[in-house]
Amino acid sequence: MAELIWRGNKALSVTKKAATRALGVCGSDLQRKSAEQAPIETGDLRANCSVSPVQQEGEKVYVTVGYNLVYARVQHERLDFNHPRGGKAKFLEDPYKENIARYETTIGTAIKQTLAKE
Repeated sequence: MAELIWRGNKALSVTKKAATRALGVCGSDLQRKSAEQAPIETGDLRANCSVSPVQQEGEKVYVTVGYNLVYARVQHERLDFNHPRGGKAKFLEDPYKENIARYETTIGTAIKQTLAKE
């Protein structure tokens, strides 16, 4: 006789941990990619990019990647600014859009690999 054992609670626990770790990796990757595209004047903007620890609100688990310098938003949004020392506008938005599918795959793969081990 075969016996089926429900392990749903364990599966939820290990997948959440795997997704959380992968989310942190993706946040760090976006931080690096964004900083590489930020405009350069003194280098302060590039050095200011940060990623939060993984956070949770109810069922929502996330990281925040961004800048807190007062001029960061203007530099990000103004497409008409010239950046002779390098960098560009949309330095956070563009790398996010370019990599979102890869980030989703990274998180999904981490979950699948974790479940395969259990």
